[in-house]
Amino acid sequence: MTASILLCPVCKESLHANESNKSLSCVNNHSFDRARQGYLNLLLAHKKKSKNPGDSQEMVIARQAFLNSDFYRPISDSLNQIVVDCGLKISASKLDAPEKENPLQVLDIGCGEGYYSQRMHHSLSDHQIKHTLFGLDISKDAVIAAAKRAKAEANKEDAANTSTSEWLVASAIDIPLQAHSVDIATCLFTRLMPESYHKVIKQDGFFICVNTGEKHLIELREKLYEEITKAEFDPVKNMGDDFELIDHQQVSYQNTLSSQQQIQDLLLMTPHNWRTKADKKESLASLEALTVTIDAQIHVFKAKAKAVVEVEPKTSGSVNPWAKSTAEIEPNTQPIPEMPAEAITELPVEAPIEMPIKALTEMPIEAPTELPTATPVEIPAAENAQSKAANSNNPWGKAKVDVEESSVKEETATESKGKPNPWSKS
Repeated sequence: MTASILLCPVCKESLHANESNKSLSCVNNHSFDRARQGYLNLLLAHKKKSKNPGDSQEMVIARQAFLNSDFYRPISDSLNQIVVDCGLKISASKLDAPEKENPLQVLDIGCGEGYYSQRMHHSLSDHQIKHTLFGLDISKDAVIAAAKRAKAEANKEDAANTSTSEWLVASAIDIPLQAHSVDIATCLFTRLMPESYHKVIKQDGFFICVNTGEKHLIELREKLYEEITKAEFDPVKNMGDDFELIDHQQVSYQNTLSSQQQIQDLLLMTPHNWRTKADKKESLASLEALTVTIDAQIHVFKAKAKAVVEVEPKTSGSVNPWAKSTAEIEPNTQPIPEMPAEAITELPVEAPIEMPIKALTEMPIEAPTELPTATPVEIPAAENAQSKAANSNNPWGKAKVDVEESSVKEETATESKGKPNPWSKS
């Protein structure tokens, strides 16, 4: 199996299969195991907008039953013929190229349960166009059904057929394939994302989209809605300037749904199922048969190279702010004009302020402010003599206080004599 164009959804490095082809990994050791049905899940959890994005299992089962009845086979046949023609053109252009032995890389975006993808795969093989077909869908239930279909049909294929198919659970917004690696991409009955497609399709590669026409299922819609609105969708305008329209085909025919089961399968596989009111569904359930118009529009585009906008450099040595850092800046060869001496204005220098020495010496000196002196307290001569005698060694002159404290200490010492000291050692 060729899986060299697969990219790791985490780091965008190439994925390569191991010897048993049961898992793929990149150089950063991000590994992805192949499910027992044969598909790869490359849709990261934080990229999901819901737990199970895409078509539900009920829708997948209904679509599989309806498409297996070949009700839409004319659309598939027209698509396959266009794909084969594109494949033959690409193969012819590679006859003298080194990569002529490389298989075509074909991508079916929004492959669903694989009906169109597998019929495309068989059609390319029938025309001996060696290829690898990638079927991509965001619905895990749809990819499981597609992988099972491919596995069952592979047992019936010619052993000499070396073309392979690969089934991926991934988002069309972030396709896990190498840049410009796809030769042919198809997209049926789903929203277009041209920027994402252009990233993976080769320059001059082909993109083929199938969309509903104005009269598609008009009889069914008339039974479901009170008023039919005209849907206006222009794929050419939607694809923008990166793709060139090279062909357009219309597939229109009528077919009859011959049972109530077919009518219900058609309703379940379309968005009309959740848009329709309950009473309208009940009315539809009473029908035994319904003839409807099939109207499909097929547009074929060729991918163009991205236009490169060049910014012309400015003259006279001016620097282009948008130029690359490696760009050389032209030197300014214009001579610098001389400035006349009288044009140069000197800044005025302020003279220092000089103070005469005499003024400094004659500055008046204010007398210090004198603190008020407390009036001495007169002590009677008898008390003064007694205090001096008792406190002859007291330098602070606090006679009365010290005497009182001394007497208290002496009384305390006298009272403590003869009493045991509770803090003394035994």
